[in-house]
Order: sequence, then structure tokens, then C-alpha cells
Amino acid sequence: MYKNMSNDELAELFVDNLVATNRGFNFYVNWGNVLDYRNFEIELNAMNVLIRCDDIHKKFVELARKIPTVIATFPLLFALSKSERKDVWKGKNDLQVVNEDLDEDDFYSYNFNVNEISGGLSDETIEIYYIFFEKMGLKDLFENLLEKSVIDYVIGVLVGLDSNGRKNRGGTAFEDACEPIISEVCKKYDISLISQKQFKVLKDYGFKVSSDVANRKADFILVKENKVLNIEVDYFFRGGSKPEEIIDSYINRQNDLKKLNIGFILLTDGMCWDNKDKNQLQKGFRNLDYLMNYHLAKYGMLDEVLKDYFL
Repeated sequence: MYKNMSNDELAELFVDNLVATNRGFNFYVNWGNVLDYRNFEIELNAMNVLIRCDDIHKKFVELARKIPTVIATFPLLFALSKSERKDVWKGKNDLQVVNEDLDEDDFYSYNFNVNEISGGLSDETIEIYYIFFEKMGLKDLFENLLEKSVIDYVIGVLVGLDSNGRKNRGGTAFEDACEPIISEVCKKYDISLISQKQFKVLKDYGFKVSSDVANRKADFILVKENKVLNIEVDYFFRGGSKPEEIIDSYINRQNDLKKLNIGFILLTDGMCWDNKDKNQLQKGFRNLDYLMNYHLAKYGMLDEVLKDYFL
């Protein structure tokens, strides 16, 4: 059906069926990233004794003596990224803070290595961590802001931090949306589907790959017998993207792959493409062997292209 349509007809169908967003339900919060607190449930629950405490210093020292790993919960109580938390917990890095006292060292260094802390802390070391607790504002948090549950507070912190990961998720959201469509067609025609790999993976399938292409990453590589095809998936919002650069880069990619007898599909969407008369969209339909959006892929074009290419 689609292969008999003109470029103008395809462009009109393409523009008339753009999707307004690439965001699925899992875009806003990745709840798996919020579960770090579970490694310290005992410690976090124990820290509830500090909430609205009359003598927080005394109680802090007592708590750190009995359960020294409460110190390791500190990175959960303020906005430290997930990767930084993992590094300090594993002892790869200490947490370093600039020292504003000009007469002392340039920075403070705090060890939150769980294994080392679990062995116990000297009274002097506990005092060092209490000063950290105080200067970081955590003392004020426990004395004046928290009401009941440290864990409830930590979950809120982690949800907020996870919002910073949305940009990265935005980059893969459209791939996640398109993969079920691609996978279904591949299963239908017994095509092997490889996701998020460098082209050098094709060597495992008996194909020769030139050095200039081998280390390039592909969204999807499809393999059946002696044929290979690359599908690149990208979503572009209105404003931030330059269509001429997008199309030119993918035309160059297609040309490089053709030298290796690898086919190419650009599966793209977004309001960047909201004008069927745009020169760059027309250029894409003229110069790319296969150009489609989510709607076209979902409703038969991808099936048609893969059937013709592989069978």
C-alpha cells in the first residue's frame, strides 16, 4: 500500500499523524530509582528518634554508637545523585565539601563507606559526623521540619531527584514506544532483533564490518540470513531541533551503511515535522529509502518494508 504512494502523499500522511509527545507513564517517575531507601530501612526508622528531639546532640551520639550505619543514610537525606551515592557507599569516593574557613584545609572529606562505618565509630568520629549533620542543615530538618517519618521524607527526596533523570529517559522514551512494534514484525517474519548495540556485534553473525562503522551504536539492528537493516528511532520537539541537520546526518548514515550492504530506516516523529511542505522533510522522502513515523510504522508501513526487504 505505502510503496505505491508518492513522496507528497507520504509526507502529507506523515505530518497529519504526528504524535504530540514521546512520554509514556514511566517517563515521569522511575519508581525503581526510588527504592534505594530499602537498603537502610532499619537505620532510617531508627532515626525517627531524632525528630523533634529535646537534646538532639545527645540522642545523635547514642544512636551512632548503637547503630553506626545510620551515618551511611546521610546521602539519602539531601540531594546527592544516585551515582554519587553509590560511589560514596562503596568507598570509591569520599564526599568532599569546600571549607569556608580560610585558616584550615581547602575542603572537608567525609567517608560514607558502609562496610567501614559498620565496624563502629569512635566518639571523635561521631562528633565529626554530627558537625556535618548540623552544617548540612539536617539538624534543623529533624528539629523543626520533620513530623513523623524519615522514610516518607526520603521517598520524597528520591522522587524529586529522579525528575532530574527525565532528560535521559526522554532520549529513550520514543525507542521504548517503538520497540514493541518493531519486535512484533520481527517475530512475524523470523527476523533477529538486536537493540542498543554497536555494529561490531554483526561479526558474531558472520558479517564483515568496516572499522569506521563498527563502533557506531545502533538503536535497532535487524538480521535475517544474509541481510541486515538498521532502524534509527528519534523524536524531535518543535523548536530545539534543526531539520536540515537531522536529515543530512541520516542521509550520510544511510550512505555509509549502503557501502556495507546494510539497509536503513529512519523512524522519527515529533512536532519538529509539523509542515508537509518543509524542504527538509521532502528531502528526507527523496533521499532516504525508508522514512516513517510512529503512526505509519504501527499501521502497516514497517511490516511492508521489512517483508519486502527480508523476504
